[in-house]
Amino acid sequence: MKFLNNGSIFIPKEYLKIFLLSTAFFFSFLQISIANISVNYFFVLLPFLLILKDKKILVPHQDLLVIIISYFILFSLAALIQIEYWEIFNRKLTSFLLFLTAFCFCFSRVDQSLIIAFKIGTILFTLYLSIDNLIEYRSFDVQALGYAAKNQVGNQRYGFMYVFSFWLVLFQRTNTTFFTLLKMAALIFLFTGIFLTFSRASIVGFFASLMVLSFHYFFSQGFFNLKVLLRALIYLVFSLIIIIFSGYYEYLAVPFQYFGEKATELISGEGINLSNLASSEGYRVYLLREIINYVLSNPIFGSGFLGIWIILDDGIGSAHGQFNDVLFRSGFIGLFLYFYLLFRTMKFLRIQEFGMYIGFWGIIAYGLVHETFKLPHGSLLLAFSVGMWAASYRLSLNKKIR
Repeated sequence: MKFLNNGSIFIPKEYLKIFLLSTAFFFSFLQISIANISVNYFFVLLPFLLILKDKKILVPHQDLLVIIISYFILFSLAALIQIEYWEIFNRKLTSFLLFLTAFCFCFSRVDQSLIIAFKIGTILFTLYLSIDNLIEYRSFDVQALGYAAKNQVGNQRYGFMYVFSFWLVLFQRTNTTFFTLLKMAALIFLFTGIFLTFSRASIVGFFASLMVLSFHYFFSQGFFNLKVLLRALIYLVFSLIIIIFSGYYEYLAVPFQYFGEKATELISGEGINLSNLASSEGYRVYLLREIINYVLSNPIFGSGFLGIWIILDDGIGSAHGQFNDVLFRSGFIGLFLYFYLLFRTMKFLRIQEFGMYIGFWGIIAYGLVHETFKLPHGSLLLAFSVGMWAASYRLSLNKKIR
């Protein structure tokens, strides 16, 4: 592609389009809060603008239509039947509309340019977070700071994005030495970002996705071959050389030691008291018990899409788990629909976008103890992935018609 034309710089229209869309995705991941509540759901404007531009609303897969309609029915019936929540219907409606953002890309065009822009925006934003976190960590005396770094630089909010982006980068093909080196640098920074969260959920998500990847390589035909193994070993060896001989290891030493001790405690059972509400594990067990008790008394509708705050004494709190949250908000039927949505989306990703597929497994593992897709940036990851599945279905349907 030539960028010079008669002495002037020429930027292809497609490149400019991808740049602008990547920028839009980048800023859609930023944390914007009002009264400690995340409000950056501006990404829903993108499919809305695409619909206006194309002057048509596309029909998604019939399974998606069934899921969406089912959630509408659950919400409508819950809004009518749950009289005790009529006074806060506005909050119920707001929660439901935010829940539906997972489907916002189903009705618009999702072409290859948009997919490329999504990947670039996601990777660049996560790299920005990782490098910014590393710079902050370097500003301290790392050894003197020790495990107090958990309170200084640790962050659970974006942990699953580091895991997702790591696999997205790893499976991104590169055709030149320059981009291969950039890819290796990005992987090192993202790997560092995972550990600098000082969150056990990040490590669980990373190793859970690694286990899924190992399963596919060793038990799925067509995945495991000598070429793939050699490529993985080359990346690993060169990354270790860079980390060890550049002195970069000093920034990983404390996190490695921290998680090593946590793993030892987990294996030995020391420091884990599920009956202690003051502990992280004990409080999560308590919340799960409260959620199950509530849903057993409201099995069909759950809370009608209201958050767990309605049963907490101070009226503030989270479910501390993505699937706990969905169960509480939508009952057993809603949770089943959610699992089916994830199953179909991941089935598509496994065939079309293997890196995103492995990353999704990391998000699911992470979501066992923290909210993921409920958060605005997590909602964007899910919404776009579901939109990719819907677009792929329409494309295959058009090919059959032709």
